[in-house]
Amino acid sequence: MRLAAIAHMETSQDAASEMNTSKNGTPNRRVTVMKFGGTSVGRPERMRQVARIVKTSAAEGRPVVVASALSGVTRQLDAALEDVAAGRLAPEQAVEAMRERHTEHAAAVLPPEGRERYESLLERELARYADALRQAATSGATPELRDRVLATGELCSVPLLAEALRAEGLNAAYGVSTELFVTDDAFGKARVDRDATAKNVRGWFAGCADEAIPLLAGYVGSTPQGQTTTLGFEGSDYSAALVAAFLRADAFERWTDVDGLFTADPNADPDAEHIDELTMEQAARLNDEGGLGMHPKALRPLLEAGIPAHIRCTTKPEGEGTRIRPEGVLAEERV
Repeated sequence: MRLAAIAHMETSQDAASEMNTSKNGTPNRRVTVMKFGGTSVGRPERMRQVARIVKTSAAEGRPVVVASALSGVTRQLDAALEDVAAGRLAPEQAVEAMRERHTEHAAAVLPPEGRERYESLLERELARYADALRQAATSGATPELRDRVLATGELCSVPLLAEALRAEGLNAAYGVSTELFVTDDAFGKARVDRDATAKNVRGWFAGCADEAIPLLAGYVGSTPQGQTTTLGFEGSDYSAALVAAFLRADAFERWTDVDGLFTADPNADPDAEHIDELTMEQAARLNDEGGLGMHPKALRPLLEAGIPAHIRCTTKPEGEGTRIRPEGVLAEERV
């Protein structure tokens, strides 16, 4: 299976080479896919910090950003769906709670013109959320409705981050992941159609202006019939890794609230030791054992494509983090 996957990546190498060349024929800047989790965007000061981190990266290369829902929102959505389906909560109350969380966040992060643009888009997403909840109130919390509800978190947070980037003077090119990621209908753990999705992501990326920051929501996709799907727990990591592989990125960065990987939880164990570097194979084994807290498939696209990864801290961007290098790449050769 590994060899087949590598062969699949090699068949698209010509297309990737064209994609890594600008329209005037000169090589594009170094491409880094940057994935930001919920704790990185879940508080206004953290989201502003993310915008500054991306701005710094844009001065050195070509960042592509994949982000999650605001911290705690996915659990809030799941609980609201259960309560609405059981008759304990009115759909309008659940929608208002989601509106309040995001408009307060936007008010703390965005200038007035950015808030106006964002709140218009937010209302469109909340209308879809309300429709799903009303259906759940009558038909129960079906797997398809659950995915429609849970996708709301990413679809509300990432446009907000796009406006935060614009507030930093950046040109954010927001792509709608439910239009780009094609999956089957295994709701809650949808499998990605890699060929169709690669074509969509590459086409979208090629259409972004050279100076733009491409920005996508992780975790979500849709079936060919247009049904919204989710990729499972920590699915944003997997989404971002796939984007890195599809674009033949030079590097992958996973930004969290901890400065890299440790031998134990550093908040609970004072003897936890920082891990400076791993091979991708070591990291994949650790992830399989649940030691990284990432989607079980998150590292596979990076492993197949030979893309180095770097686990970094949003609140300590100057930190060393943990580097994950492809097998056979010496530490002094790493990027």
